[in-house]
Amino acid sequence: MYIFKCMLLILIFSLSSAIGIMIAKVYENRVKELKEFKNILNIMKTKMKFTYEPLEEIFKEISSNNSTKIEKIFGKMSNQILYGQVKDIWEDCIQEADISINQEDKDVLKKLGKLLGQTDVEGQVSEIDVTQSFLDVQIEKAEEEKKKNQKMYKTLGIVVGLVFVIILF
Repeated sequence: MYIFKCMLLILIFSLSSAIGIMIAKVYENRVKELKEFKNILNIMKTKMKFTYEPLEEIFKEISSNNSTKIEKIFGKMSNQILYGQVKDIWEDCIQEADISINQEDKDVLKKLGKLLGQTDVEGQVSEIDVTQSFLDVQIEKAEEEKKKNQKMYKTLGIVVGLVFVIILF
């Protein structure tokens, strides 16, 4: 009976710590994903400016690695772009994406979709520049939240686990 109780306490502590670490990881992933979006927007801007490739080709090229969640979003966009307006597809794919960015970040990104495919290259490039500057602000906010909350959630998970272990012991 004592062995079972010890195993149960270790399990409770481990689960509590793991939950704290998983919540903390969301803050780290948000920063990474926002930076990746910014880099991808830079690639889009360059492709639009110098190669004049259609958006479908740009999206396909961005998603060619298909290794990150962000690249998979662009793969989904490239597959759907033939069946609807770029604006709607962009907004839907950003909104439905299973990534760590919050709704405020998604709203910043969705604003870009209004001009994609609707204006000339210079209009689209300038809108990408504006979106990148908004993303810079969001990245700063995300890094502040990460500094503030990441350590707290890791510690909180461990402390809650220890409290349960002490109470149940």
